[in-house]
Amino acid sequence: MTISARLTSDRKIQLPDCVIKKMNMSINDEMIMEVEGTKLVLMKKEEIQTDRYGGSPKKVWNNADAEEYLKDEGNSGDSSGY
Repeated sequence: MTISARLTSDRKIQLPDCVIKKMNMSINDEMIMEVEGTKLVLMKKEEIQTDRYGGSPKKVWNNADAEEYLKDEGNSGDSSGY
């Protein structure tokens, strides 16, 4: 979905009703913004906690065993000893 909105002189953007409905937003919902180059990503705060960082460790670690994951992470750095 691509939607256009205009930045006002007081630096506000009004979200269209279809975006609010699709994202199940309510007044006073806390939002998180990520800037990726010239792209702005807007997310509801609780979605970040549950989708990105929540759930079982195997989901977060791409189904790897905890020891296997840590071993791989240890091997992915440089060999400078730091």
